[in-house]
Amino acid sequence: MSQFLERYKSFTGSAAKISLLNAISSAPATAIDINGRVELVKLILEDLKESTKLDPDVVLPTLVALKTLGRNSLASDIISQIEHLQTLHTLALPSGEVPKESLRCIANALLLVEAGRGNWVSIGGAESCCQILERETSPDYVFLCARVLFLSTVHQTPFIIHAVESLGAVAILANKLDGLLVDLQASRPMSKEAMIDALKYAFNLLLQYPRMKHASTAAETGNDTTTPPQSNGTAPKHVMGELWDEKFAVMLPSLLHLFNCLPQTTGSPLAPPLTHVIHALLNIPIAPYANIWFPPEGPPLSSGSQTLQKVRRSLSSRSQPQSRATTPPSPGPATEALRRAYDLLDATLAYFTPGEPDDIEVRAKCKREDVALDDVGPPLALLLGNMVRENETARGQMKQWLLPSDLDRSQPLEKRADVLGRCLRMMASVYFPKFKDSIGEMMFALCNSDANIMGAQLGYGNIAGFLFNKGIMAPPPPPKDTPGTSKSGNDDISDDPDINPITGAKYRPGPDPLEGMTDEEKEREAEKLFVLFDRLERMGMAVNPVRQAQQQGKLEEMP
Repeated sequence: MSQFLERYKSFTGSAAKISLLNAISSAPATAIDINGRVELVKLILEDLKESTKLDPDVVLPTLVALKTLGRNSLASDIISQIEHLQTLHTLALPSGEVPKESLRCIANALLLVEAGRGNWVSIGGAESCCQILERETSPDYVFLCARVLFLSTVHQTPFIIHAVESLGAVAILANKLDGLLVDLQASRPMSKEAMIDALKYAFNLLLQYPRMKHASTAAETGNDTTTPPQSNGTAPKHVMGELWDEKFAVMLPSLLHLFNCLPQTTGSPLAPPLTHVIHALLNIPIAPYANIWFPPEGPPLSSGSQTLQKVRRSLSSRSQPQSRATTPPSPGPATEALRRAYDLLDATLAYFTPGEPDDIEVRAKCKREDVALDDVGPPLALLLGNMVRENETARGQMKQWLLPSDLDRSQPLEKRADVLGRCLRMMASVYFPKFKDSIGEMMFALCNSDANIMGAQLGYGNIAGFLFNKGIMAPPPPPKDTPGTSKSGNDDISDDPDINPITGAKYRPGPDPLEGMTDEEKEREAEKLFVLFDRLERMGMAVNPVRQAQQQGKLEEMP
């Protein structure tokens, strides 16, 4: 049995016990066998039940030791039992270092033991975390509460309904995100980690609450009118962002401000917490809140302005979370969020795929930087697609940036060294299928979700694979000067007959192969061609076109 276990049983003095607990906390994982680890955890938890009888100086190192021992899943199984979570719950309620260390123990246990999450919710622990999150402002406290709440809401649970409808979770989160941006810009410790987990918690609420409310309504009415049943007769599956509840509108100004203002902290333009902001925004519809996504031109609204405060009060009358003295402004110019998304896509493609996306160096760079490009890229492209699909102003603005009317089409579009060229090259990628499809959807939305417009703008050769995967078998648009065809009247389809419908670029006439040849040289080349046709005809592989034309009377003797 572990020497630590025997010593823990025998020590009674506070000083000796603190020294032993510090040794346990700093010991390597292999220093304590699994049986000794489990027994130590049980003894420590029994002592913590009587925490009021312990020397106050002993409680904190005891929790630190428990946190260290709990990094093993078997030890966390013990911590995750209801009676032991109740002990830690009691210790977590006040303010100070002991409650924070207790929350760390809880967070580690819930991360390793999924069953413990239900136990934690059942004893009121998640509700307490909501209250602590509202009360505390320090980033480390926000991080711990947000981490526990994130783990508690990964799956659908009645607590999600309770948090949104009764605990003011949405308004609390909006307020905390505003404050965390100030903390992050001031480089306060733990502010980045706190924002990441607060955004994860926000994402869970945005995703799960509307689904749960929709399922409840569908069960009461006996039908689901949003999505038709699947072909096998099973219940419909809703994609992210399809369902929505207006209670979350209070969060939109804060999320947009984070999206517009978060500084880049790594080499990659897309990294947490920005990626988590994008995930959250994907759950929020654009058309009903166009005045927030794309506010009218004029002085920027601040998150403390009367307009946005009125929105927040009307949607979260239950909660009045404490706010900081300084709150950041909300989005300003009408296209700020759109421009930010466009610039991020441009920067991401330029950073990772300046040339061919399937080049081996691209995958090597992603591996070096530990970036899964096929995971971080698609949400951004989908967000841009949502913006241009649901808002005509955004669509027109992005067309000016990406597909202006005076676009230089003298070279193949996919060879361009700008964002358009990189997007088209990505649409042909083999190694990044999700990013390829999401960019295709973005371009499709930009072209009014019309395959003919998309083909005319980008060239059918660049989009044929995407359209095939969508089940659209549209042929390339016919040349505008073809007899029997009429102009579409659509400004997005060019009337320039010099544009190749396959490439989207202007026709590039090649050099005349006969240029510079004398008449004698031309005759010799023609004789070679006639000889080749004769050979093919004798072999039964082809008919000499000259002989066939003579027999059909299509050739006349020159006088």
